[in-house]
Amino acid sequence: MANLSVIAGLATALCWGTGDYLSRGQSERIGYYRTLVYSMLVTFIVLVAITPVLSPGLKAPLFPTAVLVVAGILNFVAFSFLYRAFHKGVVSVVAPVAYTYPAITTILSIVILGTVLQSMEILAIAGIITGVILTSTKFSEIKRSIAGKGSAGLTVGFIPAAAASLFFGFVYVGVGYAAPVVSVVIPVMILRIVGIAMGFALAPALKQSARPMKGVFSRGIIAMGVLEAIGFLSLTYGISVPGGSLPVVTALSGMGGAVAGGYGLVLLKERLEPNQIIGVVLSLLGVFVLLYLGA
Repeated sequence: MANLSVIAGLATALCWGTGDYLSRGQSERIGYYRTLVYSMLVTFIVLVAITPVLSPGLKAPLFPTAVLVVAGILNFVAFSFLYRAFHKGVVSVVAPVAYTYPAITTILSIVILGTVLQSMEILAIAGIITGVILTSTKFSEIKRSIAGKGSAGLTVGFIPAAAASLFFGFVYVGVGYAAPVVSVVIPVMILRIVGIAMGFALAPALKQSARPMKGVFSRGIIAMGVLEAIGFLSLTYGISVPGGSLPVVTALSGMGGAVAGGYGLVLLKERLEPNQIIGVVLSLLGVFVLLYLGA
């Protein structure tokens, strides 16, 4: 059954990576804040529609539900830090820092949830995380930034990106605790309810606007919402399935960054830099090791 956990993590990476790629164009049209809030709203609508089929008998015990509410708050805060980091910082510095969240989730999972990992699993997870970080880094972009801004400009988005990674680590530990106890649908539903409520309520304080406008329910936003729903359901399923592992699934979900970059390679005809090639190889080796362990 461990293979199902690996496949679910890869499905999450594919869905989230595709959604991330689509978000770039949507953010340019309606702004990143509306993109975040309304894609969450679409995700929630999709979940309401499919819940009677996937989980006709919902159960939500009090304590796991409370944990998910806290996770929902942290998730919104994490996204706020992440978008601020991308807005102010250099992508090739911000992205690798943000994608360290699986490492934080793994450490917290061991410390808080008592997760036990085999030595080969630890090596595979480390390989995947290292691969994701390398794949997310473009040294040519960093060199251009140094030439244009000076090295001090590279550190602008570092702290928000690190904060986002830390908060995401706690979010997924909360999801990892609750998912096996509640329905696979409940975690993402609660995270989205909390996120939507905070998005509309905090918009003035954050000097953002969440008011409806043309394009908030465009095909791109709808596609993002659907992909987010499928990706998160895959994640909770991968955690909940017998033999499932929170560190494994979250590490694989981090490959969504490589998926988003892959669209750039194919559609924008970008080229992989040497470190990115090494990153892809490390990630794939990690995946093969996890599949071998589950065989």
